[in-house]
Amino acid sequence: MLKRTKSYGLSLGVSSTLLMTTVFASVGGEILTPAVHAAEKTLSEKEAIALAQKQLTMLSEYKLRDAQFVDGIEMLWGKSIWYTRWDKENGGSLGVQQDATSGKIWKYEYLGEEQDLDANQKKLTEDQAFQVATQFLKQVATEEERSRLSKPNEYPDSDIFYTRDKQGVDVNFTRIENGIPFLENGFRLIVGNDGEVIYFERRWSEGKLPDASKGIKIAEAEKKWDEGAFPTFLYKEMASVSRKESEPYQLVYEFQRIDPQYVDAITGKMLDSYGQVAQERKIQPLGKTVPPSTAERKLITKDEAQKIAEQQLKKLPGTYLSSGRIIESGSGSDRKVWFFEFTSQPGEGKKSDTVKIGIDASGYFVQYNVNQKTRFNEESQKIEKGITWVQAQESARKLVQTFYSDQSGIIYAVDYAPSEEKIKEIWENDKPYEIEFGYLINGIPVVDTIFQVNVDAESGEVVDLYNHHYNLGPSGDSSLPKNEDGIDLNTAKKVVKENKKLMLTYFQPKVMGSNGLMKMLEQPLLVYRYVGEKGLVTADGKWHSFTKEGKQ
Repeated sequence: MLKRTKSYGLSLGVSSTLLMTTVFASVGGEILTPAVHAAEKTLSEKEAIALAQKQLTMLSEYKLRDAQFVDGIEMLWGKSIWYTRWDKENGGSLGVQQDATSGKIWKYEYLGEEQDLDANQKKLTEDQAFQVATQFLKQVATEEERSRLSKPNEYPDSDIFYTRDKQGVDVNFTRIENGIPFLENGFRLIVGNDGEVIYFERRWSEGKLPDASKGIKIAEAEKKWDEGAFPTFLYKEMASVSRKESEPYQLVYEFQRIDPQYVDAITGKMLDSYGQVAQERKIQPLGKTVPPSTAERKLITKDEAQKIAEQQLKKLPGTYLSSGRIIESGSGSDRKVWFFEFTSQPGEGKKSDTVKIGIDASGYFVQYNVNQKTRFNEESQKIEKGITWVQAQESARKLVQTFYSDQSGIIYAVDYAPSEEKIKEIWENDKPYEIEFGYLINGIPVVDTIFQVNVDAESGEVVDLYNHHYNLGPSGDSSLPKNEDGIDLNTAKKVVKENKKLMLTYFQPKVMGSNGLMKMLEQPLLVYRYVGEKGLVTADGKWHSFTKEGKQ
């Protein structure tokens, strides 16, 4: 039996999307026979490589560099993969991800810098890219799969990554079932300027689809959306797609992941992007104390940072002594963080705690950990009796108010509660409750300033605080726009409706797995949602399209 160890840490998102596949594939008219008849036996490295070479004919020009087996717990779709890398003699390399049981290609990606067009080279047209992508699909998708696809780019890609730097034409084939688009399923490709596919990604759920005949009508869904959809009003940096240069912060209405935005077509309830029932969120500061607006902080020394750490610890009950252990992290004088270790001095017969405090080069309190090293070595056991989510929120709130007492008027607790299934998973795997907080300016939340507090789900003790993103937002409120002439919520929702179309779709949300990585929900949902270009509404009532921005 495998031993599980506790691992409390900051959750990491997964940008790549992988998918579960069927067993048979047609390649140029040839039927590939997999090495297994059921999804039970893992392919050997040799078998996986052979199947990759049959499906991806261009691999004949490449030499295998290495192969790695990746356990399914690390993957978005929960299935194990073989990851192989291939090199070409005259430069360039490829990365390939395959289903570890069937050998089907999940992801294919050219690894390297794209070449700019020469002066005489014409840019690839969209129709040409569609033809290339359609031919490529014949290598890596079955005829049955291809028969259930939309026309290329008929529907917007629900999960497109706008800040990518790959040049070429995006081509998206959406899965269609029972005449209903499944926006999170299908095939995504990028055809490079040279007419070659430089990126391919398969997304195909094997979960049972909801019965569309039992859903509510579109008129009722529209009414429910009008009443229950609530995009967040916030400050957002309107950066270009390349993110090479920052742009001014603007006031916008934008749906965040936990905002109610979809209508469950079976129950009629509002859902967030995790597929959970959602309601309008409350955004209010933890207190009233607002620090004075000051110029950029001056850099401090290690000794000054240690004094700040010692002052912070005095806010906690008990006595702490420095262990003398100091870790320095980060490159550059302005990005440096010092971590100072302290040991509690409990009464006789009681166990001491090891506390780590992180102070950055600007003198800001960025991290707090209790017994972190010990927790990584503890055997993880199911929690039989733990605290509630509300109790964990209160524990986290008290610690944040303690350490940031001079900023309680500009920090808010994210109004969110996980599903009962998620709570059960936390208890089953002895994981912490992850409570989030963010920063306000002029009483309005700022994107990208969320920080996390981890609370032990059994004891209720705060075990970690991570606040390394506090400086991602604007440095002050003097140059930020005020909402004196901005539109209201209902007007913003009207702008969304004018730029998108309400449609019945299948929906497969991503949820946070117990290992801290994003996972696809096993069973797809049936929802009504507004489909169209990704974007947001600016405070002056204009639609800002990310899709058009990405094509510029």
